Amino acid sequence: MRIALITCERPIGRDDDLDFLVPALKRRGAAIETPAWSDPAVDWASFDVAMLSSTWDYYERLGEFREWLPAVAAATELVNPPGLVEWNLDKRYLLELEAAGIPTVPTVWAEPGAIAEAAAEIAEIGWETVVIKPVIDLGARNLVRVDAGRVEQMLAAFEVPTMAQPYLPSVAAEGELSLVYANGELTHSLRKLPARGDFRVQPMYGGTHAAEELGAVIREIAAEAVAVAPSVPLYSRVDVVGTDDGPAVIELELIEPRLFLDVAPRAADTFAAALLAAAGR
Repeated sequence: MRIALITCERPIGRDDDLDFLVPALKRRGAAIETPAWSDPAVDWASFDVAMLSSTWDYYERLGEFREWLPAVAAATELVNPPGLVEWNLDKRYLLELEAAGIPTVPTVWAEPGAIAEAAAEIAEIGWETVVIKPVIDLGARNLVRVDAGRVEQMLAAFEVPTMAQPYLPSVAAEGELSLVYANGELTHSLRKLPARGDFRVQPMYGGTHAAEELGAVIREIAAEAVAVAPSVPLYSRVDVVGTDDGPAVIELELIEPRLFLDVAPRAADTFAAALLAAAGR
């Protein structure tokens, strides 16, 4: 059994999940390679299954990535599959979660030709500090935090569809809660905390994390979010934050999420078994 754990040409960091997933797969007799998705020399048909593991530059090469997805899926079993990836690429999938009754972080969506309208909506809501990012982004790479008076200027500066959300002090104080799923079943959960003085929880900004058992309400919200996806993802991660109205989903990650297997090493065996099962479909 040959399995590709797909990465990129210039990773922004280590894919720490490989430290756990690769041994779990090898224990089951699988041969593992970590090709870059954009390497034209890769023979994708030589793999029994290919998993999007750390394709961290896809948002910078979006057109190329979108052309690559169906081509690879035609050659091998790609997980998560192109339909799920396409649905999850644009963060406007959050609108579908909201329509399904799942609490999400309040969001104003801004198109390049309607910046003034979006800024006026934000002003009417009364957010004093606003977090803005493109609707297609990765790891808060292009996220900015601005005061209300600079919202329209910053929205215009992006020149792409963007999303604006209220700055949540709870994220700086309490971090984010993440729930990880294999084939729709919860495997583990954790809390991610930002570095002192920051609100971004990603490791590249000094964020830390630790395993944490979460309550029934948060588990229910997260499970409902996963269920909204067009099909059952082999792997998924839901990020939940605290708002004035209670816990809310801020992200549903189905493309190349960090699974934080370091806090639940046994979960690597669950994902390894799921990958091998996918290879046999």
